[in-house]
Amino acid sequence: MSIKHLLSFAILLGLFITSCSETKTESKYANWKERNEHFIDSVSSVYEDNTDPDLFRVQDQRNLDQYIYYKILKSGDQTSDVPNLTSKVNVFYRGMLINEAVMGNLDKPRYLTRAYRHLDIFDENFTGDNPQPDFDLPTNFTVNSLINGFTEILQHMHVGDRWEVYIPYQSGYGIQDSGMIRAYSSLVFDITLFDITDL
Repeated sequence: MSIKHLLSFAILLGLFITSCSETKTESKYANWKERNEHFIDSVSSVYEDNTDPDLFRVQDQRNLDQYIYYKILKSGDQTSDVPNLTSKVNVFYRGMLINEAVMGNLDKPRYLTRAYRHLDIFDENFTGDNPQPDFDLPTNFTVNSLINGFTEILQHMHVGDRWEVYIPYQSGYGIQDSGMIRAYSSLVFDITLFDITDL
C-alpha cells in the first residue's frame, strides 16, 4: 500500500471517529430542552401531589414564574443567620446535569447526589461523597454574583445546611450554552453552606 493510500485511509478513519463522537454527543443531548423541562415538570408534580415529603421549594425572587426545588440532606445550625444578597459565603458544591437513565434506577427515596459518579459533573469543589473541610476548600462567593437559582437558595440556608437543589434552566444559564452546560439545562446541585464570612 502506498503512502498516499495510507494517508487517505488515516484521514477517512479520523473523520469516521470524529463523526461517531459527534453523533454520540448529539444523541446524548437529543431533545435536551424538552427533557429538561419534563424533569422540572416532574419535580413540580411530585411537590404539588405531596408524594415526597422531603421535597421543598422556594420562589425565584428575580423570576417569579420559577421555583427552585430542594431536599435537605443535612440540617445545620438553625439558629444561625441566613445570607442576604450582598453576603459573602463559603460554600461546598457539586453541579450536575440530568440523566434519565441514572435517575430511573435510583432507589427510593431518590437523591441524585448519591449518583454523582454517573452524572455529568460540570463543576465541583469537593471530590468525595462528602465535603472534607480538612482537605477540600470551600469557595467564597458574594450571594448575588451567582445564577438566580443558586442566589435564591443560599438566602434560605443556615450555616451547616446541605441541600440537594434542582434549578430550572430559566433560573440557571437560560437559553445559552455556558462551557459544558448546554442551553436549557436543568441543574442539580449538592450545596453545603459552610459559613458566612460577611453578613
